[in-house]
Amino acid sequence: MTETAIVLLSGASLPEGRHQATLALLNRGFEIFTEVELPAEALGGLPGGFTEGSHALIAFNPLMKGQNRRDTAIFKDLELEKAAHLLAVTVENAPSNLRVITTAEKAREVAGLLLQPPQFQELQSLIREKASALETREPVIADLSRFKYRAKVELIDWNGSKAIKKTFRPYAMDAMERERAFIEDMSQVSDVPARILAVTHNALVIEFVDNGLKEKRFLGRRLPVPLPLKTMRQLSNFVHLTVSRGWDPLDLTPGNNIMIDRKTGNLRAIDFEFAHRWSAPVEPEAAYFLSGVPDSSTVARPLNNAMEQDPYPSKWRPFTGLSKRSFLGDPAWLQRVKRTVLHPFWLAGFVAHALRRKKRATSDRDRELAAIALDDLRITSAINREEI
Repeated sequence: MTETAIVLLSGASLPEGRHQATLALLNRGFEIFTEVELPAEALGGLPGGFTEGSHALIAFNPLMKGQNRRDTAIFKDLELEKAAHLLAVTVENAPSNLRVITTAEKAREVAGLLLQPPQFQELQSLIREKASALETREPVIADLSRFKYRAKVELIDWNGSKAIKKTFRPYAMDAMERERAFIEDMSQVSDVPARILAVTHNALVIEFVDNGLKEKRFLGRRLPVPLPLKTMRQLSNFVHLTVSRGWDPLDLTPGNNIMIDRKTGNLRAIDFEFAHRWSAPVEPEAAYFLSGVPDSSTVARPLNNAMEQDPYPSKWRPFTGLSKRSFLGDPAWLQRVKRTVLHPFWLAGFVAHALRRKKRATSDRDRELAAIALDDLRITSAINREEI
């Protein structure tokens, strides 16, 4: 049972810390099983803020891959590392109030010590039940998922042809409905969105698009190369059409979910889990997916810091080769000139800044993870492990 996570919260952080931690875990695909008070003997190896009244959240992720990280990584499971970092930047005063067990295997052991045998058996059964509910019955050709926070994505055999199946988690049915609504509406007026072939109670079967867009990589990293001019123009037209129908697809970016159909050479797009529909058409410059989501907005949004400000410089311009104004309004001949003359200079500055930012972010991330990491929890008076 390597799908387990243990999060410790100081008594001083409750109840707000519990709320913050629960949301962070859910946003990284972990569901809370139960919460228990830490026994007094476990407090000795924790920071001073962990006194009587401190709690442990026992959580699980039925789709955790158990992917091994590099030997020097603080957290050995990628999903657990992602969840731990979100906890570190979400829970107030995390270095004093929060600890996360660093491996799923150790978390399982600690869960067995904190829970009575019937509870522990219930946790195991629940994980198996949740995993079974998300199983794919069709032949799976490839797993295309990244982290499965909201859905797992698979390439399947669908009646003798390839198709994409997105199976949504129980708490992410709103994401399924947003994607379904966007595709069904926009498919009436555009060939860009990949079509829905079938709908089940928790999954969308979507047309497979053979992507002819070639990525260029250097030392394993994707280079921010502009889209072909034809594709970029088609994308601009699609953006205008989308906002004219009142849609604001927050997760649409040319770097993530834009493709070129190998058969036709035309623009295609996938993944619209955060598509929001306004009551009326919006101007493209005012749309959240091009200009950022205000703090006051209540729309569902991707967990992406770039969405809290203007995402265009980092998520769009490297792939359009144009400023936002030019991308939305310039004629093709002028766009071609600007991409040829101006973009190389802009790109050089962008890459240099991105490398510095990434180095700084990696250092910050490692420091934040180290501050909340806990290898083990000292408990000796709990249930006999042989009973598990």
